[in-house]
Amino acid sequence: MNDFQALDTAWLHLAGRASAVTTETISATSPVPIRRAYIERPRGHSKTSDMAIQIAWILLSARTPVNGVAAAADREQAALLLRAIQNLKHVNPTLCGDLSFVEGAVRNSRTGSRLDLISSDVGSSYGILPDFVICDELSHWPGPDLWYSLLSSAAKKPSCVLAVLTNAGVGRGWAWDVRENASRSPDWYFSSLDRPLAHWITEQSLAEQKAMLPPAVYERLWLNRWQHSDGEFVSLTEAEACIDPQLDRVNSGQPGIQYMAAIDYAEKHDFTVGVICHHDGQRIIVDRMDVVRPSPLDTTPTAWVEEWIEIAASRFPSIRFVIDEYQMLSLIQKLETNYSIKRFQFLGGKGNHGLAITLRQLILHRKVAWYPGCGEYSTEPDSLWSVDPLAAQWAERDDLSTELSSLLLRQSSSGRVRIDHKSDGIHHDDRSFALGAACLELVDGPEISNPHIEVTQPRPDGGFAIWNF
Repeated sequence: MNDFQALDTAWLHLAGRASAVTTETISATSPVPIRRAYIERPRGHSKTSDMAIQIAWILLSARTPVNGVAAAADREQAALLLRAIQNLKHVNPTLCGDLSFVEGAVRNSRTGSRLDLISSDVGSSYGILPDFVICDELSHWPGPDLWYSLLSSAAKKPSCVLAVLTNAGVGRGWAWDVRENASRSPDWYFSSLDRPLAHWITEQSLAEQKAMLPPAVYERLWLNRWQHSDGEFVSLTEAEACIDPQLDRVNSGQPGIQYMAAIDYAEKHDFTVGVICHHDGQRIIVDRMDVVRPSPLDTTPTAWVEEWIEIAASRFPSIRFVIDEYQMLSLIQKLETNYSIKRFQFLGGKGNHGLAITLRQLILHRKVAWYPGCGEYSTEPDSLWSVDPLAAQWAERDDLSTELSSLLLRQSSSGRVRIDHKSDGIHHDDRSFALGAACLELVDGPEISNPHIEVTQPRPDGGFAIWNF
């Protein structure tokens, strides 16, 4: 309720409906009403729905046409706000009858008031003259340029209303600076919930989320606590617990076993990885992982991948290959008539989400195992299959376990997660991605292919829908 009240006077002034009583009250304490708000809530606490109500009101109630901008990190997040306003019209057809919807915008067909939705498009935000600006999920924006543009645009009109809606973020960068400045400024209304308060979020749901998410991710999403860095994927101890000293790298497979191979190809800079796994009934076993690192002068040719597939198919009976079609479409088309190849589908991030969650759960529950030294690499692509990386002496350990422990778990504004690595030219995620793709195919179950809760907007009757677990 306080978040609504904070901007009420500013909205009334903008709509040309400020009463004499309101004006006198504001004048007694401050020369102008509060027109800036930073609202920080945990996930599932109706940030988008509450703002949709305020947007619908100003579009319907302004006596002269007003123009607003709502910005989000991506088109998917921007669509959530648009959908929330559409839902308002659906359940309030009489009150919201003047609202019409076009691609990326909401209009009052009677008065001409308008809201435009944009996403990370700095060029389109410069030169605008908005009456109100909404910044949705600011802590998830990839960079500060759009924020700088919108903040400066909001300053062009003294009556412009600017509202930031977000949950806790990661790091102490520009988004943290925005938060801290807003919390200290007398010109800003600042609100932050330090725990879940919404009655529709049950203890059972929170317990489920806490069990599935890394602690840092859970604290940020559900306890609304800023984190110093992205949540770690797994610790080195957790990864090393999956090393089985009884396992060795395998050069050929056994009849009667279904093998799954996955390939992550990178022409330069990153590793190219080929991994072969099978399920022994209790856990997934990594039979071998071949890794090649391109040199500063030479790239990794696609011919290496083709040869690796041919050798693997000749040595491992009943083997299927999982390949990212974005990277190797032409090679897939060339080989899929001779070999069993499945194209890995990203599906707008769902594939990467399932891969990350599946691999992490398998590691934490020790349902995947690999041999000592798995993921160490050779610098000789041509002899990769025959050369045992364990024969080499490395100045610093760099294998599958150390890579897994260095991964970050990134989150999108939609709540999906993906594995990532530090962009420093040293860390990688290629071995982990290849293993995750193979594991995802071997698990092959609906429960784990999309094992997360998606929380919808609150229903008009106050209920709360939870689906896709």
